[in-house]
Amino acid sequence: MNFLFDLYGTLADIHTDEEKDELWCGFAELLGENDSTAVREEYLAICKKHADAREHKFVEFDLLLVFEEMLENRGVSKKNAPEIARKFRVLSREKLRLFPCIFEILDGLRERGAGVYLVSNAQACFTRDELDELGLTEHFDGILISSEAGVKKPYTAIFDVAAKRFGIELENCVYVGNDLHDDVLGASGAGLKTVYIETEQSGKYPNLDVTPTYIAKDHVDMKSILFSLV
Repeated sequence: MNFLFDLYGTLADIHTDEEKDELWCGFAELLGENDSTAVREEYLAICKKHADAREHKFVEFDLLLVFEEMLENRGVSKKNAPEIARKFRVLSREKLRLFPCIFEILDGLRERGAGVYLVSNAQACFTRDELDELGLTEHFDGILISSEAGVKKPYTAIFDVAAKRFGIELENCVYVGNDLHDDVLGASGAGLKTVYIETEQSGKYPNLDVTPTYIAKDHVDMKSILFSLV
């Protein structure tokens, strides 16, 4: 049995704010600029350009390309983009911490012989650092981030990418997430059983007709459900 996990809102409790002035003033300073409004408009325009170029809405472009372009516009080497992206993310972030008993869950499943993987809608230029910061990286047998896969949930193709990359069969997998649309709809459409946990970051979908295989009341209950499956 293999368990595939969402990250933000499922394992990690996070809040970011990309509207606050402190972010754009700090980002402008990183770029050697004084006009934070112009920097924000440039960033959003480049993001829109990449979004508009997608074949469909479930294609995930790599946000690192935006930071690279903004540096190149200033005659700065794009090799500095990962560090600029990391600092941008830290400026935007207001909270990042693990939910209760996450290491117990991940390590307990692996000790029981299960494969444990991360399949998350996220930007690798932000998330790889945050996985290390949270101490999570070494607790997975494999990690797939949507910006690296090129597609995102609920598009079922991301699970096909995961199966090929990790060498696993989806019919022997359970997906764990906090979003009924992206996680439960996407994973169930790919043939996986699902465990849903509602958290502060969960989306609200009053008209969505989808039923998780299991519903966890909290993370302690999630642990009990998952351990019962191996």
